[in-house]
Amino acid sequence: MSIGWIVGSSLATVVLLTGIISLISSMRKNNNRRWPWWFIGFGVAALVSAAINYPGT
Repeated sequence: MSIGWIVGSSLATVVLLTGIISLISSMRKNNNRRWPWWFIGFGVAALVSAAINYPGT
């Protein structure tokens, strides 16, 4: 397994979870913020890219 794939997918997961948690927090406080959506979009795109580039055997 490639170390780059592991680090990239881990970072994407952290960014995605940060976006989701921030979005839920801002919804509870009735704040309208855009940056959690950018984090969620980046995390999903990075995970899709990691799945496409998964090192096969």
